[in-house]
Amino acid sequence: MYIRPKLLWWLIPTFLGLFLLGIALGSAGNKYGMSETAFMDQQKDGEHHRVALSELLDQLTEDKERSFIVYLQESALNGRYQHERFELKGEVGGHNLEMSRNLEQPVAIRIDGQIQNEASLPYALYTPYEHAALIKKVLQSVKPQSIQDPGAQGLYGYRLAVPAEEVTALLSMWLGPSFPIHDMPLDVAKGIGVDYQLWYDSESKQIRQLELQLRMQTAAGVKQDQLRFRL
Repeated sequence: MYIRPKLLWWLIPTFLGLFLLGIALGSAGNKYGMSETAFMDQQKDGEHHRVALSELLDQLTEDKERSFIVYLQESALNGRYQHERFELKGEVGGHNLEMSRNLEQPVAIRIDGQIQNEASLPYALYTPYEHAALIKKVLQSVKPQSIQDPGAQGLYGYRLAVPAEEVTALLSMWLGPSFPIHDMPLDVAKGIGVDYQLWYDSESKQIRQLELQLRMQTAAGVKQDQLRFRL
C-alpha cells in the first residue's frame, strides 16, 4: 500500500505531491461566549448530519457492484468495485496502469503490462469503498457540515475533516516506510490535514461524487491537492 521509488519513479511527483501537500485541520469552532441553548442546538445538528451522512455512505459499502471514475490531477482511471473487490485501469504519466483485487488473490498491479509488487502503490486510495469505510470509522468524532454546490442545481453534500489524531496514521498507511511520517517534526505534522466532501442528488438521494482533499500549511502559504471519485 505504499510507493516504492525504484519501481515507480515516474509516479512519485504525482503521489507525493498529492499526499504531502495538505492542510492544517481547522479548529472545531470557538465555543467561548456560546449560550447553553445554542450549544445544544449545535450538538443536535451535528448528530442529525452524522446520521444522514452514515446513510449515504451505506450506498458505497453495500454488497453491490458499482462503477466509478477516479480523477487524479490530469489523469482519469475507470473502475468498478464491490466491497473490497475492485478493478481499475487507465493511463497515468504516459503509462498504462491496471489494478485489481478479489477474494481469491491479493492485489494485482500491472504497469505497461508488467506485474508489480502489490506494495508498490497505495491501492486503498483508489476505491470508494475504502474511503467510505474510513469515514464511517471516524464519524462519531467529526462534525459534518452541510454544503451546497451553487454551480450544480439540486446537488447537496457534506464536508468533514479527519480528526487530527487519525491523520498521521492515515498518511503512514498510504505512504508506507518510503516516507516515515512519524519522524516528521511535530509542527509540520500538525499542519497536514485530510478533508472529505461527499455530494448527492437532493431528489434521488444517490451519491454522485466523493472528494478527498489534502492540504498543508507552509511558510509559503496553503498548498493543496485533490483525489476525486465520480460515481
